[in-house]
Order: sequence, then structure tokens, then C-alpha cells
Amino acid sequence: MRAYHRTRVRGDELVAVARRYGTAILAVAITVTLKLAIDGLGTDHPFVLLPVPVAIAAWYGGRGPGLLAAALVPVAGAFFAGPGLPHDSGDLVALAVVTVEAGVIVAITVGLRDALRRAEASRIAADDARRELRFAVAVRDEVLKMWTEKVRGPLARLEATATEALRTLERDGYTGSATRPIRSIVDDAGLLSRVTASWRAPERPERTDDA
Repeated sequence: MRAYHRTRVRGDELVAVARRYGTAILAVAITVTLKLAIDGLGTDHPFVLLPVPVAIAAWYGGRGPGLLAAALVPVAGAFFAGPGLPHDSGDLVALAVVTVEAGVIVAITVGLRDALRRAEASRIAADDARRELRFAVAVRDEVLKMWTEKVRGPLARLEATATEALRTLERDGYTGSATRPIRSIVDDAGLLSRVTASWRAPERPERTDDA
């Protein structure tokens, strides 16, 4: 079962890679077809539109497909420039410029693509952090509400009852071992009351009809 899963994952990865590089080749092929089909974009302007498929391949496929399209650009440029390219210094310079431009386009496009991905990842992380914060605040509010409504009153009554019982025993002159647990209860309840004296349940804003 695990071997089947690994084989399927590897197959999906191969399909994704083939799709990315296929996009680069297809973009270059479409550009070449357009230049052949439209008068004036072929031999008259052999390098026009050649950087376009590089940007498309780098944006949708990443660095590898972008570099593949950039490598195909001088091939397509030489094809449209014709056999006289080695003897035309102007076309040679233009071809070199287009080739360098293709590499720059790959670098810029991939950098922008990665920056957008990082920004999206940061946004998702910020949304997750906000959800966790809201959950933590809701838990805190619920604890404070439970303390205020369910615990504080009984704790105060326990402290008062234990204090009164201790005073009664001492007033009657009883100083035996039974006073120690009662005194411990009074001390612990008093300490807990003092520590939590500032705890308050959150006040919920009143809703108005205009809201």
C-alpha cells in the first residue's frame, strides 16, 4: 500500500513537472506561430515578442521552465533572422540583447512570484494567529465568567464559614488539633480571594438598534 502511494505521488510530481515545462515549450511555440502568421513580425522584426513566452513560462512554471524558454529565445531569433545573421552585426547585437533580456525577465518574474507566495503565506499565518488569539481570549473570558459566577461566591462563603467555625472553637477554649485544618482552609481561601480579587468577567457591550 505504501509502495503504491509513493508511486502515485511520484507520478503526480512527474505530471506537474511535465506540465510546467510543457507550458514553456507551448508558450514559445505559440509565439513563433503568431510571428509566422502575422506579416511584419517574422523576418522584418525577428526579435519582437520573443521575451513574452519567457515571462509566461517563468510565472506559471518557475525558474526551470523560464530558463528553458529563455534558451529557446535565441534559437527562435536566429530562425527569424535567417542565414544572414552571422554577417549582420546589428542582428547579432539585437539577439544578444534579447537573450540577456530573457534571463533578466526570468530573474525578475521568479522573484516576484516567490515574493507573492511569501506574502500569501504570511497572510495565512497571520489569519491563523488571529484565530488562535480569538480562541484564547474566548477561553479566558469563559474562565473568568465561570470564576465570577460559579466559584467566587462559594469560596467567600467557605472562607466565612471556616473563619466563624475557627472563632467559635477558639472562643469556647478549644485549641486542639482540629483547629489546624480549619485555619489552613481559612488561610488558603483568603490567599485565593486576594489573588483573584481583580478578576472580572468581561463586560459585553450592549447592542443597540442602530447597530
